[in-house]
Amino acid sequence: MESIKSYSTENAIKVLAFAINLEQRLSSEQIDFLVKKVEEVEYFKNNFSNKQIQEEISIITQDGITTQTKGVAGIVWQKIDKFNKPLWTLTINKETIVIACHAYTRWNEISKQAFEYINNAFKLISDIPNITQITLEYLDEFEVVNIYSNWKKELFKDNCEYITSNIHNLNDFWHISQGYFIKLEEQDEKLLDTVDIHYFSDELDNLKHKINIRIQHKLLYSPKTLYNQEAINNSFEKIHKHSKKIFIDIINDDIINQFNTGEN
Repeated sequence: MESIKSYSTENAIKVLAFAINLEQRLSSEQIDFLVKKVEEVEYFKNNFSNKQIQEEISIITQDGITTQTKGVAGIVWQKIDKFNKPLWTLTINKETIVIACHAYTRWNEISKQAFEYINNAFKLISDIPNITQITLEYLDEFEVVNIYSNWKKELFKDNCEYITSNIHNLNDFWHISQGYFIKLEEQDEKLLDTVDIHYFSDELDNLKHKINIRIQHKLLYSPKTLYNQEAINNSFEKIHKHSKKIFIDIINDDIINQFNTGEN
């Protein structure tokens, strides 16, 4: 890849996130209890090093008088490396539980750890609400090393259905966004796929030219469903395989063949 550099030598995944949405917002009392309980649970102390409390501001107007009150919205845990960079982030707030991996290796390894974090997070919640949806999101990144080369042909498959043909005639930055509903085999619920492909100059990294490919999948439960760890894990597994196929359909085989795609 003379003109294109992937985020890592093993894959292009910058961030992988798992999210579970709750039907009913957790109450302030539940959040306060959760934050207090987290302090007492050795699992979180042993697995995460940084903790941050999320605050929310409520605005109430009564008899023409507006008042603001502060409360706890949630908690964010981070596991960091020796360079103080995040490896994992766990967020629990009133509406969602989100696990983000910032150092992707292999799907089998990462998903196992993510499912463990999710299960332990739910153990903190009293009176667990029903689940409305789960989300799996991949952010893949490539750097354009030589912007004067034919890097688009090097990066993307010919006649890729996720790419509009006019990008090959553009010399400036561009963005492609599309979304659609499908159903996966042996999965009753609808899946909302969103594919965003973005060519931009990264202001946070010396204005390097980059391609971000964000592939997001939301599995919508209708009617709402009870939290079932095994069923949710199985759904994430199916969505992962589906997402991997989309990525392979977008990226040139010469690049794909340089990655270890066995179970990643």
